[in-house]
Amino acid sequence: MPMVPWRVAMEKTYHFKVLGCRMNHAERREMESILQELGMQPSSESPDLEIVHTCSVTGRAAAKSRNAIRRAKRNGKHVFVTGCFTGTDPEMANELGDTVVTQAGKTPMLERFANEVNTWLQRPNKEQPVTTSLPIEALPKLQAAHTRAELRIQDGCDAHCSFCIIPKIRTTLRSKTIEDTVTEAARLVELGHKEVVLTGVFIGAYGHETALRRKQAHPNQEYLADLLDAVAQIDGLQRLRMSSMEPGDVTPTLLDAMVANKNIVPHLHLPLQSGSDEVLQKMNRQYSTSQYLEMIAMVNERLTVDGLPPAITTDIICGFPTETDADFEQTITTAESVGYLHMHIFPYSVRTGTAAARWKQLPPILVQDRVQTLLQLNDTLSLSYREQLIGRTLNVMLEQRVEKNIFRGRCEHYAEITVKTSANQGELVPAIVIEVTNDITVAQQQLQIIS
Repeated sequence: MPMVPWRVAMEKTYHFKVLGCRMNHAERREMESILQELGMQPSSESPDLEIVHTCSVTGRAAAKSRNAIRRAKRNGKHVFVTGCFTGTDPEMANELGDTVVTQAGKTPMLERFANEVNTWLQRPNKEQPVTTSLPIEALPKLQAAHTRAELRIQDGCDAHCSFCIIPKIRTTLRSKTIEDTVTEAARLVELGHKEVVLTGVFIGAYGHETALRRKQAHPNQEYLADLLDAVAQIDGLQRLRMSSMEPGDVTPTLLDAMVANKNIVPHLHLPLQSGSDEVLQKMNRQYSTSQYLEMIAMVNERLTVDGLPPAITTDIICGFPTETDADFEQTITTAESVGYLHMHIFPYSVRTGTAAARWKQLPPILVQDRVQTLLQLNDTLSLSYREQLIGRTLNVMLEQRVEKNIFRGRCEHYAEITVKTSANQGELVPAIVIEVTNDITVAQQQLQIIS
């Protein structure tokens, strides 16, 4: 049900502070559409409403969320606290914020957010509509340089990896319908976004009632592949990308959809976490190293074009409890075998409430040594992959102006490219890669500008 703007809100202003993952940025856009449907306007100077959309996947992230809420209290007149911090630290969230909107519960978070905003606006009960769907027409307009837009397609996880607190926060699995997702994506394209990134807590569970594949009622249903194919048909959508996926979610049918639709980019983010089967079991991951490598081989076979393999990025946790030197060496060997474009490397961080937090922790010095080793390997692997781009013409989305006529942006293979061009920020330009170093990939613009 669309929400009708009300006169009380007409002069009200709001400001967002968002911490954490792509999912949080997608949810910020959804919450902002509700505020704008109510007639509220963004403002960073003494706003009537400050919304801090928090993260607490690690202890450090929780500390950043606490500090952000305190700063918001000094800046705004009323502070909403939303996001994962409300689930891991509910007492602190209630102590620091004025209104708390939790992620957990059977009622969708957006619905609870809309009701809390209505209450804050002191709307009579009879004038408090409940939002049952996203007000698409009120999605916030394109901001400068934001050519890429995150679109949340799924929420919730019950896989219970032993290092992760999310299943205790986002407990209910939900998926948007294909129809609603296509409508929202089409609106984002209409607003000027050239690339859409489908995101969620566990996007491989899209359309399913559980993230545990062995418990899914219809494990052979390829809902995510169907969604990809539908969104890719939107007129004007130049790039479609997926956020982090579990290795077991990459199926032949999903790859069929990627091959069939040229605007789906040849890039996948596939967390490895560890190359040791023993550690993967302790992490409660749903794959073995051999299964991961078999999946990578399938991806390379299907998505390699003119000798250039797809870009694979990953997450790796260093210093997980019980990780031995041999376990770590297996991680190095596995990473070398894959040949990642980029590895996001995290020292293991204790998260109270998870199984791994109860286990004996490794010495911090040892963990940092392993982090440094993987960072050096990351430089080597990244350089090796990017050297394959030399002499190739790639399409670069101009995202950040470095100086006059020099921009940085991402190509379809996700590598960051620096290009000298007469085009404008936000445009997509073809450019030939002429130089690759440890720090930079340089390209020269071709004559044609795509958009």
